[in-house]
Order: sequence, then C-alpha cells, then structure tokens
Amino acid sequence: MAYSTEFSRAITICLLINQKMDEYGFEFVSTNTIAEFLKIPAPTVVRILRSLNAAGLTATKEGAKGGVLLAKPIAEITLLDIFLSVEHGSLFKMDIDFLIEDSRIDNLKSLIAGYMEDAEIAMKESLKKTTLTDIAKSL
Repeated sequence: MAYSTEFSRAITICLLINQKMDEYGFEFVSTNTIAEFLKIPAPTVVRILRSLNAAGLTATKEGAKGGVLLAKPIAEITLLDIFLSVEHGSLFKMDIDFLIEDSRIDNLKSLIAGYMEDAEIAMKESLKKTTLTDIAKSL
C-alpha cells in the first residue's frame, strides 16, 4: 500500500496556516483561502483539516470570522504527528498466499513481515525528528 497524497498536503496546509497566522496576526485562516493558495479541492482540505483537528494539531472556529489555526507552535509539531493524523494503518500490507502449505513458506512470510515492520519503524523514527520549524527554516 502506498500512502496517499494526504500526508504531503497536510504538511503544506500546516505550513500555510502558520504563514497566514503570521501575516494576519493570528486570525483564523479560511478553508477557501487554503484551497485557493494550494490548489487543493476544498472538500479535500476540509477532510485533512478534520484529521489534523482530531489529532489536536489545529483548532477551528465556525462563522464569518471562522477558519483554522495551528493549535501549537510549529516547533512542537513533528512530521510524525501529521503523518499519524492523516494516515491510518500499516505502510506495508502482506497479502501473500501460496497454493502449497509448508512451514518454510510461513517462515518466509514472517521474515518478510519483520523486515517491512523494521522499515516502517525506521521511517516513523525519522519523521519524529523533523518539526515544521525545520522545514520552514529551509524555505
């Protein structure tokens, strides 16, 4: 299973919200503003914001002056936080089925699953080390 584009879009959305919070003096950023700036369909932005909000990364406000803000400083938001908010399930799905039943095949499946799990753990450890501040400083 490949991850969706939601992860990269969620990172970009958070960075844009931070930029607009700086520009607007911490006013809420509208969903339409985010959709227009990033050329992402509004329903997709809403879905991603729901996930970010549920994870406590954003705060929303309804109404004419409503929109979204980051719920904490970008120095405290890691790529892993964003990843876990929008992606659910394992990186790799094992769906290997053989016609032959043999303990060696079961061992092979277990071995492959172990390597895949190790790779996913390493990826998550790497994401945990990077904050949005690290990315913003590179811009």
